[in-house]
Amino acid sequence: MLPVVGRASDEPIQLLRAELVLRGEAYSLLGGYQLKLSPAMTDALERGVPLHFVQLFEADRPRDFWLSEDVADLRRVLRLSHNALLRNYQISSGGNVRTFDTLSHALQTLGALDDWHVFDKKAVQHKFLYQARVRMYLDTSLLPKPLQINAFTSNRWDLDSDWREWSFKP
Repeated sequence: MLPVVGRASDEPIQLLRAELVLRGEAYSLLGGYQLKLSPAMTDALERGVPLHFVQLFEADRPRDFWLSEDVADLRRVLRLSHNALLRNYQISSGGNVRTFDTLSHALQTLGALDDWHVFDKKAVQHKFLYQARVRMYLDTSLLPKPLQINAFTSNRWDLDSDWREWSFKP
């Protein structure tokens, strides 16, 4: 599988790499994003406001005369929070909580796509070409209401990688 590799930029969220790898009977997504929080986001986080990030993965087989055949459509939500009393950062997802001493380590882990099981080997056939897409963004709808209004009217809360797409053949 050819990996998608990002370019260096000053964007607040940037895809560094995304690659599908066959491991046993399943395909896993490897790679990750580089995240840079705005000062407004960092301030809110350190004042106790959790930030929710969404990672999306889609894969399908385009067809000429019919709708695309869906292979995978996955979503996972990661919650980044700061504990002022313990002076650490936490990432929680699906009941799992990981703790970090620094924001930079937490952001590095938050952007990781490593070992995300995305679909089984039997969902794809060797004779077809497939399309895969990834995206990550800050879900501003889960912010407290006053911050939602601020996020809607200001680009300081705009953290979205947009879709990155690539073709792959199993």
